[in-house]
Amino acid sequence: MAQVRTIDILNRLYMLHYRSLPAYLHYAPPDRIRNHPQAREVLTQIVTDQAATADRFATMILDEGGTVVPGEFPMWFTGLHDLSVEYLVKQLIERQEKFIAACEGLADQLTTAPYAQAAAREAVGEAKGHLDNLKELVTAGSVAA
Repeated sequence: MAQVRTIDILNRLYMLHYRSLPAYLHYAPPDRIRNHPQAREVLTQIVTDQAATADRFATMILDEGGTVVPGEFPMWFTGLHDLSVEYLVKQLIERQEKFIAACEGLADQLTTAPYAQAAAREAVGEAKGHLDNLKELVTAGSVAA
């Protein structure tokens, strides 16, 4: 039973990474992001790291005999295409803070799977670095607050 719970938690972590707002904005980039080099660079780094982390979680799920469930992007993401870079970065920061909290909560639940828990905690650390990079866009003046 613990194995099923571990697979469920890993799938949730997988979906958080695979269907994140940065992943969506990279998959369907608004012109404003595409034309803003600093924001595009930060977004690309986040997506690259999240894709590698999602692959790691997928491998763990498969190794445990589970099935990877990719989920879907939230429908409200489609409403972000005509908004300013400033607003998009603000949304990315807010979503990243929620993303970190969700990943921390899921990592805490992986007490019976130490390897998976370590991977989840590593993902949290990476996500905190991404949050710092997003905030730096604002403090460096690349985008307005």
